[in-house]
Amino acid sequence: MYINFQYDYPDTELMGYFWEAKNPVKVMCIIHGKGEYAARYDRLASYMVEGGISVISMDLPGHGISGGSRGHIGARAQVLNIITLMIDKAQEMYPDLPIILYGHSMGGNLCLDYRMRGPKNGVPEKYIVSAPWIILVNDVPKPVFRILHAISGILPKLKINSTINEEFLGNLENTRGYNTDPLVEKAISLKTAADAMDVAASLRENRHPNNKRAKGKPFLLMHGDADKVCSVEGSRKLASIYKNEENFKYIEWEGYYHEIHNGGPEVSGDEVIKTIRDFALE
Repeated sequence: MYINFQYDYPDTELMGYFWEAKNPVKVMCIIHGKGEYAARYDRLASYMVEGGISVISMDLPGHGISGGSRGHIGARAQVLNIITLMIDKAQEMYPDLPIILYGHSMGGNLCLDYRMRGPKNGVPEKYIVSAPWIILVNDVPKPVFRILHAISGILPKLKINSTINEEFLGNLENTRGYNTDPLVEKAISLKTAADAMDVAASLRENRHPNNKRAKGKPFLLMHGDADKVCSVEGSRKLASIYKNEENFKYIEWEGYYHEIHNGGPEVSGDEVIKTIRDFALE
C-alpha cells in the first residue's frame, strides 16, 4: 500500500506516492498516463515491492490529488524538471540504489523525452516504456492539429475532451471503475496535448534532441497489439529506429489493450508486470 507525501515545488502542490520494499535492491520511479494518477499503479508497484524494488511516483500537475488546472501538466520543460524531482527523491531516500524510470502512455511519451534530453537522464540505470503516445489510434488530422497548436499558444489551459472507455484499457477485472473515478480527468489541456504530439512527431521521425547521457542504458519498450488508444504502430516505428542500439529490447503483447500491465479481454497483465520486474532486477 502506498504512502502519500508532498513534493516541494513552487506554485503547485504536487502529491507523491511511496511503496517501500523490505531491504530494497532497486528503486523505480513511475510516470503515469494522461488523465490518470499514480495510485492506479498500486497493483504493479506492490508486485515490484515483493521483488525488492521500492517505488516512488507522483500525480502530475492537474492530475489526481496534485494541484493545478485540471488536465494541464504545464510546459514540457517544466514537466521534465518535475520528473527530475522524482529522481532527486529516489536518490535522497536510497542514495546507494540504482534507479529505474518507467513511463506509460503519455507518461511513456514523457519518459522517452526524458531519456533523450532530461536534466538528469544519465542517472537512471534503466528505462522502461509501455504503450507510449507516439501515434494515436484516433489521431488528429494535420490541419486540425495546426489550428489546435496555434490556439494552445494563446489559451494553453483550454481543455478538450479526452475520455477513454474503461473497456478499452485492459481486463475489466483491473480497470472497472475508471469511468466513474472522480480522480480521473476526462479532458486534456491544449498545451499538454500539443507538447505530447510535438514530441511524438520528433521521436518517430528520429529528429528529437539527444544529449546522449543515457546512451547504452538498458531500455525496454513494450506495447499491446490490440491497443485501442495509442497505436502499436508508434512503438513499431520506434523499435525500427532503436533496433541497433545497445541494450534495447522491444516486446509486443498479442491481444493486450492499452494498459498492458492490466492485460486485455482474456489476460490479466500479470505476465507484463513480471516482465517489468524481471527486467528491472536483471
